[in-house]
Amino acid sequence: MRLAVAIIPIVWALSACAIQVGGQAVPGPMPSTAAADAPTLPKPGQCMNSSELKPVDCAASHDAEVMAVGEISGLPSTYPDTQALRKAALPSCYSTISDYLGSADAGATRLQVWAFWPNEASWKKGDRWRLCTVVELTPDGKALPRKGSLKDVLKGSSFNTYQICLGGSPSKDPDVKPTACNGAHMAEAVPGGVVPLGKYNDPTPSKDQMNAIAKDKCTKAVHDYVGSDKRTDVFPAWRMPGSQGWSEGWTYAICYAEATKTFSGTLLGIRDNPLPN
Repeated sequence: MRLAVAIIPIVWALSACAIQVGGQAVPGPMPSTAAADAPTLPKPGQCMNSSELKPVDCAASHDAEVMAVGEISGLPSTYPDTQALRKAALPSCYSTISDYLGSADAGATRLQVWAFWPNEASWKKGDRWRLCTVVELTPDGKALPRKGSLKDVLKGSSFNTYQICLGGSPSKDPDVKPTACNGAHMAEAVPGGVVPLGKYNDPTPSKDQMNAIAKDKCTKAVHDYVGSDKRTDVFPAWRMPGSQGWSEGWTYAICYAEATKTFSGTLLGIRDNPLPN
């Protein structure tokens, strides 16, 4: 049967909040041409390619890894709209990724949730499965083919390998896009900088409430990362979810060390030295 695939990439256009506040843009699901019977769906811990939802050896090239398999419940027999499907499927995926990768810093990395669910034809036949996968994303939001499992990959010192860096200002720009950390950039996500703000089934906090929670924790995380709290050319910034992202399980702020101008290199341990060129 043909499977509809809802691929939920990282919300690169994170709600702009930071030292100040901004808006939010959430990418929509992308269609797939994959065809498979439900019994062939991969199991947790298995790897697959998003174009064909069949298990492959994790030692071979693949672009997704299954963290959890479940069922969607509480929705009508007629095919729900995309927003309802996202709200039904994504919270469980977001709650799984930190445990699967072995760190609460998952949200600050390029290792992000992609969710899959049946298309309308499969839904009418009674299919209600949900796949939660993790992918390594390129700066333009595409799944990067890779070899090897991501299970517990963030337990060690590999945060910087998958760290998000931004070419623009997380504190000023409504939309921000990632860029390679070894090139010119303006901000770096920091370890210890994923700040829980509440539960998805609670009312969305106001921006003031989220800022109040994020401010002190992001300030400390950034100062620890930089190794100084005296700089005026590097400061804490953070991004927060809007109401749609919140209802889909994105319930945390992401902290960034932001510079007043673009730089190359890293802000890690820069202390009071000049910005790297």
